[in-house]
Amino acid sequence: MRARATLTTILLLLSLLHGDTARAAEPDYGSGEFHELNLYFYGDLDDGSGSFNTTAPVSGNGTESDCPQDGNRRGAPPGNSRQWEDVGSWYSSELVTNVTVRGEVPFEIWAKATSGSVKDVQFRVSLIIPGIDGTVFLQSETEARTVNDNAAHFATNFSLDSEYQIDRNETIRVDLEYSGGDDFDISDPFGNQDNNQIVVLTSSHNHPASIAMEMDHFRSEFPRIEVDHSRSVVKVETWLLSAFGNDDLQSGTWELKVGGVSTGTSATVSGGVLLEDDGEGLRVGWEWAYGDSGAPSDTYLLTVSCGDVQGNQWESTGDEKLHLVVQQHQLDNALSWEDVMVNGLVNSSSVVEGSDFTLTVTARTSGDSAINGYPLTVDIYYSFEGGELLLLEDDFAWLSPGQSEEFTFTLNFDQAGSYTLRIVLDDGDHAVETDETNNVIEYSLTVGQEQEQSLTGGWLDRLREEDTLTLGIASFAVLVVLGVLVALRRSSQGDDMEWDDDDEF
Repeated sequence: MRARATLTTILLLLSLLHGDTARAAEPDYGSGEFHELNLYFYGDLDDGSGSFNTTAPVSGNGTESDCPQDGNRRGAPPGNSRQWEDVGSWYSSELVTNVTVRGEVPFEIWAKATSGSVKDVQFRVSLIIPGIDGTVFLQSETEARTVNDNAAHFATNFSLDSEYQIDRNETIRVDLEYSGGDDFDISDPFGNQDNNQIVVLTSSHNHPASIAMEMDHFRSEFPRIEVDHSRSVVKVETWLLSAFGNDDLQSGTWELKVGGVSTGTSATVSGGVLLEDDGEGLRVGWEWAYGDSGAPSDTYLLTVSCGDVQGNQWESTGDEKLHLVVQQHQLDNALSWEDVMVNGLVNSSSVVEGSDFTLTVTARTSGDSAINGYPLTVDIYYSFEGGELLLLEDDFAWLSPGQSEEFTFTLNFDQAGSYTLRIVLDDGDHAVETDETNNVIEYSLTVGQEQEQSLTGGWLDRLREEDTLTLGIASFAVLVVLGVLVALRRSSQGDDMEWDDDDEF
């Protein structure tokens, strides 16, 4: 910790803080924005499988995948049912980021006959989504139509009844089955004389077979945020990530926005420079001239935008928070034992295993009133049985000198034993204070089983929760009872004695 009585120059302290309890407004499975993406099929299914991605085919020469001839005809009577045969599957690449999908999912494909023709051709399509809550398996059939040497269009549709979240490194799969409607021929029960051949057409701009999904698949990460005092700039590096890799991202369409949480200050930073392309994402760098922007003290969130190859523009706000303090005057943050309460009680030292309890921290500030406001952070660490201190909770507030802020955290420890809570104000030294020694309180807490609490200290904590009037009445009642007991005891002793008239005292 540093101590400094006065400041004669402007000091800017900026730090990067990861938090789990006061995160930016971004879900874990994307940026929070949805766009409909066309996912185009590629590859010859004669080899068993193909792929799909967001890049539209540009070639006029497509791919032909054979449909099994065993599926050309209906089955034998009396049922004459359709005979479904596997054509193959398309797989997405392993997803680079977590993804959320929802809504309607249209599917389209093209087919033609390279030999003969088949009537009442139909395709059955299966969509397999490996969601975090279990695999989603949907199946749908196209319309039936005769296929000859002219390409025929087939379509169907799936409907997702809710949002489904998919973890990174998973793959989405589409299975295709084929069935023709030619009549069963009793003279050729095994179809040995059937020379009709139907093929599926993909991978060309003339026949762009695809599936469309409403997806949230863009995300940003900020691995570097640091200040260059000599040049009065903040250096920012961002990873731009699409679930379908960097081929889905449109270079040069990126932009950085900086937004203050408390003051509403905003700035747009252009001129991003591509620093790295690792095949999965793009690392882009910016420099934010905070001095030229007149940026005040605040907690800032960073939002990056980028276009994709299908013309969509995505925005993503990072999980990271920037606590920026610009100061020319003295200030101090302070924390004392009386400012920390467990379940509303000062110096309460016990809670029940597996039960929620509240930790209330009152942060106090002092200093020059010329400071209009600044972000003050509170971090809660814990250790179990003397072990390593781990971050448990964090939060921040916008304060001016002379103000205080009450932070309340709901906690729960599911293992009985001895815990240490460490409460820290301004843990990242965002502000230079006149006293850096009064920002930390360490608190011992016993977590016991419910029965132990009821037999030991639990009753005292409950009693202390009562208000002053209740405690006064209880104390008076105790005194009355004690007085009655003393009077009865004396009365009993008097009945056992006999006194003579001449006894002297």
